[in-house]
Amino acid sequence: MKVSGILVGAGLGLRMGGKVKKPFIRIHDKPVFLHTIDRFSQCSLVTEMVLVVGESERDYVLDTWRDLLDAYGVKKIVPGGKRRQDSVFNGLSNVDTDAEIVLIHDAVRPLVKKEHIEEVIHKVKECKAAILAAPMKATVKEINDDFSIKRTVPRSKLWMAQTPQGFEKNLIMKVFHQFRNTEREFTDDAQMVEEAGYPVYIVPGSDDNIKITTPDDISIAAALLK
Repeated sequence: MKVSGILVGAGLGLRMGGKVKKPFIRIHDKPVFLHTIDRFSQCSLVTEMVLVVGESERDYVLDTWRDLLDAYGVKKIVPGGKRRQDSVFNGLSNVDTDAEIVLIHDAVRPLVKKEHIEEVIHKVKECKAAILAAPMKATVKEINDDFSIKRTVPRSKLWMAQTPQGFEKNLIMKVFHQFRNTEREFTDDAQMVEEAGYPVYIVPGSDDNIKITTPDDISIAAALLK
């Protein structure tokens, strides 16, 4: 079964600040997105990788890392779109025509484990749609408009969505075409599949699978990668 991995790194990175976008921040002298590609390259079930970067960064990526990307087997570097869902759609449009499963992963999650990638793939084979997630550990409060607490939300059924998020290719393509021209923005791909009426299943992941979003995350990732 052919599995395509789409690594999405076309975001603006507004919460990070600074001049260097998150995928290109260096940790141990290696940009974040290459750490992520290295993790995916260790999973033999993934038969191709498609890297999605900002349109203005595509030439920079090719000029700087073409040989290394070739060595990793990354043959497709695709420009992103205005929104995350547009970037993912560009990636989906470039996967191999005979791909049967698609994994969509944040290029700035460099700590994903090979066994978790494999578990998502196996779950997709079984259920058609599955995402990696971690159980909520903090106590969660729902508030009113004036910031007074409305209620404490039971956390036993709350999970923090992560990536990769995996889908049968035909299913995810159908869903993306369904919402292609909507003005609504989706925070992740599973949300779009849920809205289309399809069940999505959880694969328990790890708290280590952090998304590089703030400067503090860089320090955490550096320690974990070391």
